[in-house]
Amino acid sequence: MGDSKSIIMKKELIDEKEFKEFEERADFIESEDLVKWTVENEFFLGIQQKILQKGAKLIVGPRGTGKTHQMRFAYNTCLHHKNKPLAIYASFTKYYHLEPFLSKKSNAITIFHTWVLSKILLSCYRLLYDLNKSDIELYEKGSILSQKDLEKFASQTEKGISQEWHDDIITNLTIDEVVNTIEELAIKLGRKRTILLLDDAALTLTPEYLIEFFDVFRSLKTIKIAPKASVYSGTTVDGSRFSVGEDAEKVPAWLSIENENYHQFMDGLIEKRTLVLDSANIPKNIIRLFQYAAFGNPRSFINLLRDYISSKGKTVQQCFNNVINERRELIKGEFLSLTKKLPQYRSMIEMGWRLHEGIIKKLTTENKKNVSNNVGNNEKQLQIGILREHNLKLDRMLQFLIEAGLLFELTPSKGGYVSQEYNRYIPHLLFLIQNRAFSVGKGANFKEMNIFLKRQQKKHPLRVKLDADAIEKIGLNLPSCQYCHTDRLTEQQKFCHDCGKELVRQSTFDSCMQIKMDELPITKLQKQRIKEQTNLHTIGDLISTPEPATELRKVDGIGKKRAETIYKKVMQIVEEFLA
Repeated sequence: MGDSKSIIMKKELIDEKEFKEFEERADFIESEDLVKWTVENEFFLGIQQKILQKGAKLIVGPRGTGKTHQMRFAYNTCLHHKNKPLAIYASFTKYYHLEPFLSKKSNAITIFHTWVLSKILLSCYRLLYDLNKSDIELYEKGSILSQKDLEKFASQTEKGISQEWHDDIITNLTIDEVVNTIEELAIKLGRKRTILLLDDAALTLTPEYLIEFFDVFRSLKTIKIAPKASVYSGTTVDGSRFSVGEDAEKVPAWLSIENENYHQFMDGLIEKRTLVLDSANIPKNIIRLFQYAAFGNPRSFINLLRDYISSKGKTVQQCFNNVINERRELIKGEFLSLTKKLPQYRSMIEMGWRLHEGIIKKLTTENKKNVSNNVGNNEKQLQIGILREHNLKLDRMLQFLIEAGLLFELTPSKGGYVSQEYNRYIPHLLFLIQNRAFSVGKGANFKEMNIFLKRQQKKHPLRVKLDADAIEKIGLNLPSCQYCHTDRLTEQQKFCHDCGKELVRQSTFDSCMQIKMDELPITKLQKQRIKEQTNLHTIGDLISTPEPATELRKVDGIGKKRAETIYKKVMQIVEEFLA
């Protein structure tokens, strides 16, 4: 199980150096390292093949499953091989900065539409830079669609600024203009066709933008241009003119723990990144359990390893427990934070969390019946079956759990009574591990837990009966009128039915900016001094400051390094809140 000496050694190791190999986000990894660290197994290469193919594709999976990695890898492949299609990579991760326009500008959808097209053209300029072809001009100097003007438009729009000169770009930048520019660029660069890699396209916080985005996506598809977009597993991307299956093929990017090459892939992450785990004295059985606990999410696996190395536990058991418990609370907090991002669905999200907890409890009880190697039929039960109810609210509740990576949906199967169809799911294994579903007593025998998890999956899932009527009765938690505080009747309601005044749309972005500095993960003394010695009361106050780190350094006891750390934490909160 390890001893205190090994724990001290690993603490000294992590304190000695901040290993870049533990960076888990693909968008923060240098291109050279991203290619070098890629585990090219059958699953990964299958997705790459789909991305490089003709035709529109949706790369589907929760956060952290490698969608950005897949797209950036494909971009680099095409960049250095002239026999491959031309690849243009654009990220729309800052879409939420445009969300306030929905309540402030009547032409918000048009502004967003133009922003999407401008980001694609700017990515064309980035491609020319990466190819050392910056001498090629997409537009003549002085054109309103020049790189300089497009950059200025995108930057101002992302800051919530709308100016009169933007109207010229909005009028002249059309889908036809972008399509013609891309096809002409491919000819100039000697490529036969183009793949358009549109990353971070799961615009779940702004359904109005989501529908518009996929209308643009469909319109960009031509004989010579194949758009690809990364979305979340449960994200609804249909609109009046877009149909999944007909307009685009879904490509799963979430590796199932039931995949026969699952552990080989996770081991490959360690090998490719040359992670210093042997020196850090992480027992092999714990590494294997972390692979299960990552639940098919490479980012989570790397986080678990890094957290273990930096854990303050005095023993191996304490370190393991600390990491699993902290990760459980983090995942729970991220899921329940949806109630702030999407307050109208608060009751549905909270019920979804209770459903997940109930599933974990049922599976824990079921597995403990046979947890001993000498009892039972040498099987495990990781699957649950939920009867298809054709209930829209139930479907949306399950989608929230899938989008958050808490439920992995398996291929539907028939079972039980004739004509009854069940959807099968696997819940997040970290919660089962944390709940000691695979161990006996208070302690944890890591070897025996791994042996149990190697058991064969039971043929039939554990059926979970849901109260469909109770779910159907769930109402939307709509904000009241800001004037008379009368409850709204519908989500689409524009005027208060009591006082008649116009109802203001609740902005998720504005809600994030209103988070108080008191809620930051910093010390009480730092919070107190920031409150007393600055005018920074909310996250919005800090972000709107021209030099945030400099402003924080005005506080007693906060130097350059600490100010940068606090600002980084703020940006992580913003990113997590709006992701």
